[in-house]
Amino acid sequence: MSSDIEICNIALSRVAHTSPIVSFSERSKEAELCKVLYAPMRELVLKGFPWPFAESTVTLADIGSPAPGWAFRYRYPAECLAVREIILPGWRRAPTADMQIPFKVGYDAGGRVIHTDQPEAAVRFTFRVEDSTFFDALFADALAWRLGQELALPLSSKPDLQQFCKQGYAEALTVAQGAAFEESRDDPEPESEFVTVRS
Repeated sequence: MSSDIEICNIALSRVAHTSPIVSFSERSKEAELCKVLYAPMRELVLKGFPWPFAESTVTLADIGSPAPGWAFRYRYPAECLAVREIILPGWRRAPTADMQIPFKVGYDAGGRVIHTDQPEAAVRFTFRVEDSTFFDALFADALAWRLGQELALPLSSKPDLQQFCKQGYAEALTVAQGAAFEESRDDPEPESEFVTVRS
C-alpha cells in the first residue's frame, strides 16, 4: 500500500529527482508542486479507466421533471467521478453494444443529473477514492507516471522526461486493463433460440 507521499516520491524519481519529500507542507519546490498537482492527477487517473477497486453500482434516485427528449431524470450519485454505463437493477453482465442504454449528464439547481429513457435505472460508475490505502498497486504506479508527466517540465525543463513519463503512463494503463480483465468473468452467453429449439 503506497501513501500519497510515496507515490509523489516515485513520480519525482521518474523525473530524475533523487531527494524525496517528507510532507506536502515542507518548504521545497518539489513539495509545493506535488501538493498542487497530486489531487487533480489522482482524479484524472481515476476517471481515465474503470479501475475495479473504485467501481460501484447504485440504483438511481428519480427526481422527476425530465428534460425535453428524455423520459427520466435522475440525481447524479454522490462521489461519482465518471458514469460508465446505465444498467437495469440486478444486472451483472456488461451490456453488449446493441443493449447499451443511452444517457446524458446534465445540471440543475441541485447539481448534476443523469437523463435517460430507462425506468428504474441503475448506474455503474467510478467513485472518488482519496484514501491511498485503498489504491491497488497498478493504480499507484499509473498515478506516479501521470504525476511525473506534470512534474517533468517545471522541475527539469527536459521534454524527454515528460515523454518518458507519458509512455510509462500509457504502458501502466495497458497492464491495468489486462489485470482488470483477469479479475472478472462474465456470465456465460445464453443459448440462442435456434439452439434451444434444436435440442
